[in-house]
Amino acid sequence: MELLFSQYQYSCHKRVLYKRDELIVLKRNQTLLLEYFLLNPNDIHSKDDILDVVWQNKVVSEQVVFQTISQLRAIFGEQSIKTYSKKGYKWQYPVTKGEVNDPLLPPQNIAKNKKSPYVLYTAISSVFILLILLLASQWQTPSPQISLHLAVNDHVSDSRSKLQPSDINALSNHALFSVKTVVVPESNQQHFLSPQQAWKSAQLPQQSWLIWGDIYPSEQGVFLHYGLSKNARHWQGYTFGETAETAMLALREQLNRLHDLKFFSTSKPIRLAELQTMHTSAPSNEEVTLLLAKHLIHAKQPDIAMVHLDKLLDNEGYAQKAYRAQAQWLIGMIYKMRKQHQQSAHRLTLMSKELKQTSLWPLQHDYINTSAWLHYEQGNIAAMFRVLEEAITLTKQQQEPLAQFEFHMLYSILAKKVDNTVKQYAQLNKAQALLIEHNLSDSNKAIVYFHFALFTEDNALALPYLKRILNIPRTASNYWVLDHALEMLVTYYIEVRDFESAHALFDGAIKQPAQLLLKARVLLAQDLIDDARPLLKEAFNKARLTHNKPASLNSALALYQLAYSTPEIKREYLAFLQTNGSQQWLEQHGVTSAIALEN
Repeated sequence: MELLFSQYQYSCHKRVLYKRDELIVLKRNQTLLLEYFLLNPNDIHSKDDILDVVWQNKVVSEQVVFQTISQLRAIFGEQSIKTYSKKGYKWQYPVTKGEVNDPLLPPQNIAKNKKSPYVLYTAISSVFILLILLLASQWQTPSPQISLHLAVNDHVSDSRSKLQPSDINALSNHALFSVKTVVVPESNQQHFLSPQQAWKSAQLPQQSWLIWGDIYPSEQGVFLHYGLSKNARHWQGYTFGETAETAMLALREQLNRLHDLKFFSTSKPIRLAELQTMHTSAPSNEEVTLLLAKHLIHAKQPDIAMVHLDKLLDNEGYAQKAYRAQAQWLIGMIYKMRKQHQQSAHRLTLMSKELKQTSLWPLQHDYINTSAWLHYEQGNIAAMFRVLEEAITLTKQQQEPLAQFEFHMLYSILAKKVDNTVKQYAQLNKAQALLIEHNLSDSNKAIVYFHFALFTEDNALALPYLKRILNIPRTASNYWVLDHALEMLVTYYIEVRDFESAHALFDGAIKQPAQLLLKARVLLAQDLIDDARPLLKEAFNKARLTHNKPASLNSALALYQLAYSTPEIKREYLAFLQTNGSQQWLEQHGVTSAIALEN
């Protein structure tokens, strides 16, 4: 039977699709789902019905339905399949039946070519092309497998259930991936905090990926929190299943989707443009949507991020709790950044409700951390200390030494901010004791040394701590400490006019805008203006490209102050400062009067 719709013709017997006289190659699941829609175009089909017809007895997650429907929409247009909330999906194009013996050409082409002497030639050519395609599918060289190395550790203080070699059969028995194990010294929680450092410490071959995961049994099933890393490229997400085995199968499906989205094809860091492309290809993928929202927030586009986060909140079901909780948290963070504390507190309350029936400790950690900072910003000091003390008690009960260390450090930071010296030093000492007792990663020592440096009254006494910080591996959780330590060292060496030591801090090529600014500061202190100016311009351009607002403002201010001989350029930098700097920043840096004079 031949089914005709729009500009297409589908053969149920041969399971091939043509657009006019062009063969459209579909994957197996795309073909079965399309055929199901075309044979039942007037019905609304639930996800369960689609799973039964297309995937039959295979155990897969509902996400594969969303993905395959998205793929068909990409071929036939977004309007081809309509979504009915809580009901299912319905085919939109009118479908008519052709004769069994009709050639695979639309009716208008049949009429046009009915008396053409080239009809036979065209038919033979089409069959020949189809034969070549079928043979090519048999001859093509299979793409190389992606090498995954499962991180296995015997970290005695890490009490959580972890992915073990016995859990990876679902990944190993797959054509796309080969899975081995690698013994690593650090806990999975440390890997989530510093994935790039985890990959480096595993000493894997250059093209291999590190994978790790923690298992969280909850009220209605099992959540699996997993991470992937290859050098500077990393990913993390959650899958869910009624058992650990089905959660692993859901992980395999998600890795398949990431493979289809070309995630494994490079080791470069993920950028906003790449995520936007991935989201266009897979608009229903929660992990892509969530990471896209995070990058949009970083790119100072919070309102667009909230649109995507609201879509995540529309996803119902227990399995989606991890993503709804993260969406509520990110919306709360946006409100917090805007100083809209009441709205932020409301979103954190909603996040807490999502987490009540789960054991998702990483998300509870984010909730506690943000709540403590929110109480501080609102001036609720007693509530702030109470939240932190409850968190430390909880981490002790759950035997989470790294999380306990982090809360002691946060307690110390906030105590310093409210001038409670007793609590400040007590919490810092407890954090240091945990580092030694549990042999936590050296990357965590950066913040301890930084506080010792801040507590010293003599800047010269802080030098040993600051120098040690710069030798600590840079991670996603401690990078700001390393940046502050470098700035403090540069400032000190400029004050004492030890320029040789200041230049020695910049080893190799300088890429970060903040480091370019510091290097320029040293050169300006030496009155080497011509050497400093190109560094400031590079910092200004890179800061704008990476949405680093502080670095872009500071570099623009320095360039404005140096452009004394070119008033046109001076006005351009002044216009940038006026557009991007807050009133408080402009007044603090003496720019307000210059703007008034210019206007």
